[in-house]
Amino acid sequence: MHTWHRYSKRIACLCFLAVTLTVTAQQKTADIEQLRKDMYRLFNKPDSLEQYMQVTEQLKELSRQTGNEDLLYRAWANQAIRLSALGERDKALDILADMNEYARKSDSKYGLFISMQANAHIASGLRMEEQAEELLKRCIAYKEQYLPHLNIAPIYLGLAKIYFNRDDKYGVKDRVLDMAEKALREPDLVPEQRIQALSFRCLAATMGKEDKETFNRYYADLDKARRETGITNTLGQRIDVYYAEYNEGYEKMLEKALALRNTPDRLVMSSYAYTKLGRWKDAYYLQVRYKKYADSLNSAESRNIALNQSHALEAARAENESKDLKLKNQQLELEHISDELAQRRLEEEALSLSLENQSIELQNAAVKLKNDSLDRYNKDLQLSEWASKMEAQEEREHAQHLLMTMLAVIAALVITAMAFILYRRNKHSKEIEAAYGKLEDAYNQLEATTTAKERIESELRIARDIQMGMVPHVFNAFPEDSGIDLYASMTPAKEVGGDLYDFFLKDQKLYVCVGDVSGKGVPASMTMAVAVNLFRSVAKEGFTPAQIAMRLNDTLSADNENSIFVTMFIAEINLETGRMDYCNAGHNSPVFVNNALKTDDPSRAYYIEMEPNAPVGLWPELEYIGESIDNVKGYTLLIYSDGLTEAENEEQEQHGEERLLALVRDAEFVSAETTVNMILDDVADHVGSADQSDDLTILCLKIS
Repeated sequence: MHTWHRYSKRIACLCFLAVTLTVTAQQKTADIEQLRKDMYRLFNKPDSLEQYMQVTEQLKELSRQTGNEDLLYRAWANQAIRLSALGERDKALDILADMNEYARKSDSKYGLFISMQANAHIASGLRMEEQAEELLKRCIAYKEQYLPHLNIAPIYLGLAKIYFNRDDKYGVKDRVLDMAEKALREPDLVPEQRIQALSFRCLAATMGKEDKETFNRYYADLDKARRETGITNTLGQRIDVYYAEYNEGYEKMLEKALALRNTPDRLVMSSYAYTKLGRWKDAYYLQVRYKKYADSLNSAESRNIALNQSHALEAARAENESKDLKLKNQQLELEHISDELAQRRLEEEALSLSLENQSIELQNAAVKLKNDSLDRYNKDLQLSEWASKMEAQEEREHAQHLLMTMLAVIAALVITAMAFILYRRNKHSKEIEAAYGKLEDAYNQLEATTTAKERIESELRIARDIQMGMVPHVFNAFPEDSGIDLYASMTPAKEVGGDLYDFFLKDQKLYVCVGDVSGKGVPASMTMAVAVNLFRSVAKEGFTPAQIAMRLNDTLSADNENSIFVTMFIAEINLETGRMDYCNAGHNSPVFVNNALKTDDPSRAYYIEMEPNAPVGLWPELEYIGESIDNVKGYTLLIYSDGLTEAENEEQEQHGEERLLALVRDAEFVSAETTVNMILDDVADHVGSADQSDDLTILCLKIS
C-alpha cells in the first residue's frame, strides 16, 4: 500500500513536470512568432531602430533557447541588413563578425554559410566586387564540403553578375557562361532562378566575338522558359534587344530598346541602336541624356561642393579685404615718409641759399675793407689784398666743401629713400596682382557653381513633373454603374519622392496598391517608378496580390545593390461579389470604416489585422501570405504611407495612429475626395510651420 502511494506521487510529479514543460514550450513558440511579426513590422520604420534592435535581440535569445537555428541567423542577418540600409555599414559589418564568431564557436555549418553570404551581400553593396567574389567562392567551397544538398543558385548568379559587369568583357565570357550553367544544374531550382540563369547564358553569347548561332540557341531556351512560367525580368528585356540586332534588323532593335523600362538600359541601348542605324545625332543626344541622368544621382554631392566653394569664396573675400586694408595703411605710411623727405629737402635748400648769401656778404665786406685799406695804407694795400684774397679763398673753399658734403648726404638719403619706396611699391604691386588673380578665379568658380546649381534644380523640377505624371490623377473615369468612389493624394517631402500609388479596373476587378520606398530623393523616386510599372504589368496578368508581391520582390531584389526596399499594400476587389483579396508587404495597416454604424460607436473604425510580410526587394525567393475580406461593399477603406501618422510639429510630436482613427470614426462619409482633404487639413493643422519630414500619400476607396 505504501509502495503504491510512493509510485502514485512520483507519477503525479512527472505528469505535472511534463505539463509545465509543454506549456512553457508553447509560450516560447507564441513569443517567437510575435517577435518575428514585430521584426518585419518595425523593419521599414525609419525612427524605430532602437526598438527594432531590442526585438531582434529578444528573438535571437529565444531562438537559441529553442534551438531554432534558421530563425536565429535570419534575425542576426536582418540586423546587419537594417543597419546597412540606414548607411551604418561599419556597425553592420561588426554584427556580421559577431555572428560569424558565434557560428564558429557553435560549430554551425549553416550559420557560417549564412554569415559568408551576408558578408558578400554587404561587400557588393559597397561595390567591393573583388571581396564579394572571394566570399561567394568561399560559400561554394563551404557548401560542397558541409551542405551538399543546399541550393546555391543565387551564389552562382551573383558571381555571373559580377563577371558580366567587369570592364574586360573578353576575359570573363567563359566565367559568366560557366556560372549560368552551374546555376541551372542546382537541385530544387525555382522558376525565377531558372529564368535569370538562362538570361545570363544569353548575355555571355553577346560578349567578345559575335556568335549568332550560339546566341539564337540560348535565346530559344530562354523564350520557351518565359512562355512556360510567365516570368520576365530586366535582363530578359535587354536580351530581346540583342535578339533584334542579330535577327530582325536595327529598326526592330531600336523599337525594343526604346521600350525598355529600366532608364539607364533604355538610354544606353537606344544610343547603341542609333549608332548601328548611322543616326549619330540621335545617339549623341541620348548619350547626353544618360550623362544628365547619371549626374542627377549625385545632386546631393553637387550641393555640398557648391556650399564648400561658397564658404571658400567668403574666406578668400575676407582675406582680400584684410590685405587691401593693410596695403592702404602701408601706402599712407609711405606718403608720410615722402612728405618728411620733401620737407627735409626744402630745409636743406634754404640752408644752402643762406650759406651762399653769407658767402656773398663776406666777399662784399672784403672788397670794402680792401678799398678802405688803399686809402689809408698804401703800403699795406697789397698785403691786405693778399690777406683778403687768401681769407676769401679759404672761406669759399670751406663753403664749397661744406656745400658738397651736404649735397652728397642729401643725394644719398634721397636715392636710398626712393629705392626703398620703389622696392616696396613693386612688392605690393605683385601682391595686389596675385590677390586680384585669386579673386578672379574665385568669382569664376562661383559663376560655374551657380550655373550647375540652377541646372540641377531645373532637372529636379522636370523629374518631379515626370514622377507625378506616372501616377493616375483622374478619379472619375470609372463606369457609372461600378459604384467606385476613389480619390488619392501624393505629396513628396523633397523635389522628388519615394511614395507611390496606382489603380486600374480590369474585368470587373479593381486593382489598387500604395507603397513607400526606403529613403527619399532621387534614388527613392527611381525605385518608385520601377515599382509602379512592375505592379501594373504584373497585375494585368491576373495574378493574386500575394503572387504580385512575390514577383515584385524577385525582380527588385535581383539587381538591388544599394539595399533599397519597398513597403506595399496590394488589393484586388471583385465588384460583383465585394470580395477583397489583399497582401501587406511590411506596410502600415489600412483603416476600415463601417459606415452603417453611428459615429459615436468605438467599433465603427479600426485597423485591419494583417500578416506582417517582409517588404519587397530585400531577399529573393521570399514567400508572401495573402488574406481576404468576404465583402467590402458599403465600407470605407483608407490606405496611407507613414508620412501621415509620423508627421511632426515643431515640438517633434507625431500626428499618431489614434488621432487618425478618431478623425475618420467621428466624421460622416461624404465622398472619398472629401475624406482625403479632411485628413490633409488635419495634418496641416498639426504640423503648423514645421517642415515636412517624409513623403505623404493617402488613398480613400468606397464601393457602394
